[in-house]
Amino acid sequence: MPGISILFNSNEKKIGDGNNVKEMFSNALNLLMYNDSYNQELFLGEDKRLIGCTRYPEYPIHISENKEFWICLEGKIYDKNMASISDEIFALIKHVFNERTTAQENRIIIADWLLSKDGDFIIYALDKINQDFVIINDVLGRLPFYYYSEDGIIIASREIQFLSQLIDNFHLVDYKFDKLGVAELLLFCHTLGKRTLLKSVNRLEPASLLRIQKDDLKNNFKVHVENIYSFNFEEKRNASISIEDNARELTSLFLEACNNRADHSSKNIISLSGGFDSRAVAAALYRNKIKSYAVTSPEPNWRPVVGNSSETEVAKKLASTMNIECENYDVMIPKAENLLTLLRIKNGLVYLGHGFLPRFLEELKDKHRSSPINFFTGHGGDISFTNLSFNVLDVDRWVRSILRVKGHFPLHIIAALTKINETELIDELRNILSSYPEEDLSLKNAHFLFFENNAKLSFEIEDVNRFYFWSVAPFYSVPFFKYIFNCSDKSKEKLALFREFLFAISPAAAAISNSDWGCSILSKKFKILQHILYLSFKHRKLRRFIKKIYDKRAYNYKDSSNIIQCIREQVKHCNKITNFLAADILEKILDDSTHYSHEGIDNLLTITSLIEQRVCNRSTLNKYY
Repeated sequence: MPGISILFNSNEKKIGDGNNVKEMFSNALNLLMYNDSYNQELFLGEDKRLIGCTRYPEYPIHISENKEFWICLEGKIYDKNMASISDEIFALIKHVFNERTTAQENRIIIADWLLSKDGDFIIYALDKINQDFVIINDVLGRLPFYYYSEDGIIIASREIQFLSQLIDNFHLVDYKFDKLGVAELLLFCHTLGKRTLLKSVNRLEPASLLRIQKDDLKNNFKVHVENIYSFNFEEKRNASISIEDNARELTSLFLEACNNRADHSSKNIISLSGGFDSRAVAAALYRNKIKSYAVTSPEPNWRPVVGNSSETEVAKKLASTMNIECENYDVMIPKAENLLTLLRIKNGLVYLGHGFLPRFLEELKDKHRSSPINFFTGHGGDISFTNLSFNVLDVDRWVRSILRVKGHFPLHIIAALTKINETELIDELRNILSSYPEEDLSLKNAHFLFFENNAKLSFEIEDVNRFYFWSVAPFYSVPFFKYIFNCSDKSKEKLALFREFLFAISPAAAAISNSDWGCSILSKKFKILQHILYLSFKHRKLRRFIKKIYDKRAYNYKDSSNIIQCIREQVKHCNKITNFLAADILEKILDDSTHYSHEGIDNLLTITSLIEQRVCNRSTLNKYY
């Protein structure tokens, strides 16, 4: 993975010191050199502190320093040039390290600064005087970052594989996998909160300040992590403004976000589908007169809800309307090497149902090898324009509802499979929900759906793009995000606000049918379909009828399918899998595979493949894919 990796060591008895540790650090970085365009760099290698990176040439890392501080900006702040942002960061870091500033004053200063910056970034800073070190990520936590801290040893990286490797090399953890993390991925396709699939390895939450200092008594490195800011979905400052006026303001913010994210030294390429989100990005670039290119590749097993036009057909029509060159990559059926790449770079945090993604990205990178790529996606459009505030009566029923609606397996099955108590997962989910700042439970639900159900999965998937080239998602622009989540939830019902927004950007793009629905967002048919969906939330019988329509898009795996046979053989030849997953429950799931969603079985393959690879050092995927 391109990005920064860190090792702080004050426990020489446990992992050694000097050249030995430095060599192991370098060897771990070497494992992150995913192709011949990557280079390894060591930025700081003194006094038990090692900071380095792996990256391809255009991956954005900017180092600056003065007499007081060493500072690194990973990622991009889109609305500022590098000279001005460096000055701002130095001023910010001076406050962070100022011992005369109270914690509350610091929190306000950092939060205000983060909220004023539109970017996908992480800041790293070393105080040269007292050797304290801090890490600050952006307000949405757009770049996944992971850390381990125990017994004076701190390992942190953009690349979870780096932590996994050093933890193994130094024999730091006796039980490799986090049981609750495994259970959560099997249920939801993602882990919850700061949890990952690795024991003692955490994900840095959005708008966090991670501070590394020496303990005064033991002289050991210690980590303190503080959440600086949390969005409150109860704030609806734009609720009294009309849909039309909000759409105009959102259009202006979105055009600016797309313009700021364009890279004139790279080839701006849009991942264009037949849906609404990516066409909004394409239309905005067209409006901004930014030269761009489109690529399209339907997901394997994609099926429309009620439409009959393919994703490719609609994408080509959209590209033609905006006079954009469009490349069709057809359906990318993943091969074993693609699944293994995904396992390697994301350590299971992106489930193998997205195995087609590395194949697509590799082919795209290879075809455009002569030019750096700046990759635009429509990620975030659907979640931003959806009313997420469902009626919630009490926390207990809310927790059960999330497990029932969002879970790909029944909770009791997953609890038995992963050898945990059901209450462990229920309590963690309840604690996460209770930590949100909203008082209204329905708006706490909106917070969960965005920052857990959406961000934990979507941001990790987007990060796969960055293994190959820089990737941007204008719908996650901070000014746009702040504005749209201050609009009324009612205005988002039946996609009313999105309809006005898309029409304001491009009437021509809005008029073209959506591949899922088989009609334009401007059509009467679309309004009728959205009204039926809206009513289905209130009427159980209608909801069951709608589910039957949606089930046309679904599929499951029969016993004869490759995935079921692969899992069976994995268990047969890597008996350590049953150290982590109960053999009898696993067999029952495989015997009843048609009763479970394809996502659920894909999640199971992700976990069994990860265990087989990490514990048994082998892979059965090569035989079946």
